[in-house]
Amino acid sequence: MTIIRSQTEELLWIATQEDKLIPIDLIHFAIKNKIRLIDLLENYESEDLNGVEEKAVKKFIKNRDSIDVRKYDLIWNLTQKDKIDLIPYDDIRFPKKLKDLESNHTIMLYHKGEDIELKNCIAVVGTRNCSIRAIEFARELSMEMAKQNYVVVAGLARGIDASSHRGAILGGGKTVAVLPWMFNPYPSEHRQLLKEIEKNGCMISENFRAQKTLDRYKFIERNAIISGISDALVAIESSVTGGTTWQVEVALKQRRMVITIEPESDNKDAYKGFEKFVDQGAIPAKTVEDVLEIIKKKETHRPTKSPQPELKTTKKDRKNKDLSEFT
Repeated sequence: MTIIRSQTEELLWIATQEDKLIPIDLIHFAIKNKIRLIDLLENYESEDLNGVEEKAVKKFIKNRDSIDVRKYDLIWNLTQKDKIDLIPYDDIRFPKKLKDLESNHTIMLYHKGEDIELKNCIAVVGTRNCSIRAIEFARELSMEMAKQNYVVVAGLARGIDASSHRGAILGGGKTVAVLPWMFNPYPSEHRQLLKEIEKNGCMISENFRAQKTLDRYKFIERNAIISGISDALVAIESSVTGGTTWQVEVALKQRRMVITIEPESDNKDAYKGFEKFVDQGAIPAKTVEDVLEIIKKKETHRPTKSPQPELKTTKKDRKNKDLSEFT
């Protein structure tokens, strides 16, 4: 059941997600104690916030008088106009798998499309500069997964991601497009595909819009959600650098099962990417049937390598990443 909220309450959720105006520790406190954000803002002092980290309390008390929800009116009005729903952290629709991650910093999602349950999700991703074989593999795999009631998750990127969405739709199933931002989605040439996704699944994002013409770091945030809401991630094809490499690293650090597809031996760049993923702990596969069998056995799968700690990214980490494939 969706929680009914006032406009002011929704504006506070937007403010909190967009500008982190209320620390996530306080969000947890409010949800646990069934406190509305407006009440937290107006009626609670330091001594009332027992159990919340002192640093978070001080930040909240210091900043709350300067919170002006009216500056978020434009976003709220656009969500109403474009029929974009808000899924805050306390909403039953907020993905449990994402909420359970220690590294999760998302407290609200923008949502458009069908109100589907984000369960039984499998991410199917890969490079935008891919081979024809990879395009066909992504489409065939996604069609078969859709027929078996898996929800196909991808990032709407050119190449493999777009083929994954289309395959799920052709298979009569559901697909989720995780976007770097919701308003004026990227890339623009996929507007028709987005209309099809809206009728056969949904699109979600933690950001309403880009802060500049092309905000590449929001693609990194998108990738954390792609694998975060999924039971497993299938990397179809990639070189040793770029967006898919980052996606695989994120998924492994979130302790998600990663399956990587062995490319043809003459595709040297893709083969190097495949070998890198296997070395990191991904499970190799050759055929669609292989992938489906591995997924079905995921409950009994135990990684041979020690679990990696969850992702803790810093600005320095991001600067060292090759972000070229995020465009």
